Amino acid sequence: MTPGENATSLLPSASEYILDNFAPTKKLAERKLAETLADVNDIDYRPRPIATVRDFVDMKYKKLILPLRKRTTQHGYKIILAHHIFPAFGDKQLVDVTGEDVQEFVTGKLGSGLAWNTVKNIIAVFSAVYAAAVKFRYLKVNPVRSVEMPQEPVKFQPKLPSDKELQQLQDALDEPYRTMVWLTCATGVRVSELLALRWSAIDWQHSCLWVREAVHNREIDSPKTHRSQRPIRLSKSDLARLKKFRKAPRSKDEDWLFLNTRGTAPFLADNVLERIIRPAVRKLGITHVTWHLLRHWHTTVLHDEGVSIKVTQERLGHSRAETTMKHYVHLSQQADAEAANAVSRRLRTAQKARHSPVLLAGIVSRTPIAGVQRA
Repeated sequence: MTPGENATSLLPSASEYILDNFAPTKKLAERKLAETLADVNDIDYRPRPIATVRDFVDMKYKKLILPLRKRTTQHGYKIILAHHIFPAFGDKQLVDVTGEDVQEFVTGKLGSGLAWNTVKNIIAVFSAVYAAAVKFRYLKVNPVRSVEMPQEPVKFQPKLPSDKELQQLQDALDEPYRTMVWLTCATGVRVSELLALRWSAIDWQHSCLWVREAVHNREIDSPKTHRSQRPIRLSKSDLARLKKFRKAPRSKDEDWLFLNTRGTAPFLADNVLERIIRPAVRKLGITHVTWHLLRHWHTTVLHDEGVSIKVTQERLGHSRAETTMKHYVHLSQQADAEAANAVSRRLRTAQKARHSPVLLAGIVSRTPIAGVQRA
């Protein structure tokens, strides 16, 4: 562009170039050029950097944004980037990826049989990358935000082990694995929080344990969210059992409750599950058990015992009560039976009332009618 010449003066030649390379008609080519010139002539315009999706992630996103996330989040993001996003978009220019491209990608993932939640997580990671690109002015619009997902499919909650089965499992385990299972059931802690517990986290005076740390891939970190750092009340019998478990009275407060067999670090959750707990479950022939299902069992017991959802939410360290109710509370056989019996009792009472006018009048008087206030 020569001195005194503005971008608009290049309209004919630029329009011909766009027509030859990007647009099927001259009218569409001129419209595309007009959009481009609007950006160039904007008072705040600056030339946008050119980068592929992979280059932007490696040079900018992984250095400036990803380190701000939790270690577990970083690990999950890196897996999704390497296995899903880079193979499809890694070599494409950031500015060349359209909403249509992403929608086609997402629809293909769903069609391949990938789980709905997995695809949703892929979208979240890709959108986070483009949000950073918009923030750093590599482009103006995040194309991932326009993507549509089908309605979430109905999920059936896995069966929880019964109280009797959990006792059988504990009886079959040696220490410290027996106490690991028991304490998870008693407190509902995440396994990353369980294995990071130190003796200093047990507040003997105030009858609680404090969740302050979590362990991920042998690295000590803070818990999942700020709500996850919390006290969890313990009963007197819980405290007595922990005192009995603490075999060495002279153990230091900073020692972990569950040291590995070498005494150097906390156990690895997956190792304990695969090598100790699952073989015991198979040998006993009881319901499938995972660390997370034990957390679900704790939540369901609290619900069945009438503990308020607010208290349950706080014990679990959830930021929203909706998460607690939607994903963690299972319908227990006991609660299901009580519901069936309650309805059955009401129906039987109504049936008897056909032969008792006085009883029928009593039922009717206790039944609220919309728009009518009782005296």
